[in-house]
Amino acid sequence: MPYSHNCGVRTWYRTEPRSGPAAGGTSTPLLLAHGFMQRSEDWAKTDYVNPLRQRQPLILVDFRGHGKSDKPHGVADYRMELLVSDLVQLLDQLGEETVDFLGYSFGAWVGFGFARFAPERLRCLALGGMHPYVRDPYPLNRRIERFTTARDAIAAGGRHADLIPDQVKAQFADNDVEALISLTTSIRDSEGFEDALDSFEAPGLIYAGAEDPAYPLARKCVEGHEGLKFVSLPGLGHMEAWESSEVALPHIIRFLERVA
Repeated sequence: MPYSHNCGVRTWYRTEPRSGPAAGGTSTPLLLAHGFMQRSEDWAKTDYVNPLRQRQPLILVDFRGHGKSDKPHGVADYRMELLVSDLVQLLDQLGEETVDFLGYSFGAWVGFGFARFAPERLRCLALGGMHPYVRDPYPLNRRIERFTTARDAIAAGGRHADLIPDQVKAQFADNDVEALISLTTSIRDSEGFEDALDSFEAPGLIYAGAEDPAYPLARKCVEGHEGLKFVSLPGLGHMEAWESSEVALPHIIRFLERVA
């Protein structure tokens, strides 16, 4: 299995070669950054991979704490500097100086961090369903509370475990809950990355479903930045905008074609 190694943590990845002669294609790879509790294969499940690899090669990763990558348990293991350095190490291993970056939700959060800590490795950014500002702690604290309660109930077994919905049990079986709690804590405590946009010179596309709670701040972050464009996806919430690849992809592909 292909892994990149950074600070004692293995990051799983795979590459997809460009598969079509699409006009405006490029040899610069597109790195696909998945959301929280997702993994790289979800890009294919929602029909992003085939259209995108028609125009350029792809790099798909499982972030630390997800999928086939290592899942450390310390909050400090999920500092943005480390999440970005995992990707930089991967690019070095692949011999890629720069990439185009497509991220959604948590993947977009990492994209904003990438713009702060390694902007020279980015040719462009396309980020959906997220903003770069300090996060509202309330929903993140609720997530930590839910995960902790479910973890303890499942561990206790008996009637306590019976109260946990089967869907939640399935999610826990597919993930490392301690890693997810630590990651959520790190996100909650982050200082945000909006200042990175002040000096970021590469082009960027920010998009969000109009019914997404992140929409107002996602739209706000492009203000005063000539190289950033915002696209609204009417009638769609956070997950609907991700799942509706037929709605989001035309905007993403047009943006990438302009960059190329």
